Amino acid sequence: MITLRSIVRGNRSKERRPAPFPGWWRVALLVAGASWTLAGGCSSKSKFEFDELDLVPAHEELTEFSLGQYAIPIPIAGGRPGEKQTRSNRVQFDFKLFALVKRDQESRIADAWERHEGKIRDRVIRVCRNASLDELEEPELATLKAHLMDAVQAQLGDKEVRQLLITERDSQQL
Repeated sequence: MITLRSIVRGNRSKERRPAPFPGWWRVALLVAGASWTLAGGCSSKSKFEFDELDLVPAHEELTEFSLGQYAIPIPIAGGRPGEKQTRSNRVQFDFKLFALVKRDQESRIADAWERHEGKIRDRVIRVCRNASLDELEEPELATLKAHLMDAVQAQLGDKEVRQLLITERDSQQL
């Protein structure tokens, strides 16, 4: 029978099984395995699949196309939860809007902008005025940009506009 005292003293009964390898064999196997692994790893140069991406040029070069500067008063729902909601212009949202487009499509976008500038500006203003306060306070304005992208692509082309950029953003209470 194994007791706590016999374990502490190192005296175990006859039920003790012999170790498969003596202690020095374990150390020798670990050292041999480690050296084999290190020797094999150092002798061949591994090739990572992302190494070649550093050498590949960008698939498409994009340029910024200005879609104007905006100063839009935004109506925000006010009032208490139980009362009728009233709308009042309480926030003015100022920003510059840019579209990222391919360089070879820039002249086509310029022509479409010249023809449809009024419609595009109206749509941008409508999307911003219908945006919630939460959408206007998002750090990256992802929801607002998605709605603006839908509005702009209808006039400028679905595949030409890659992304929208909003710069010099400022919100002021009125």
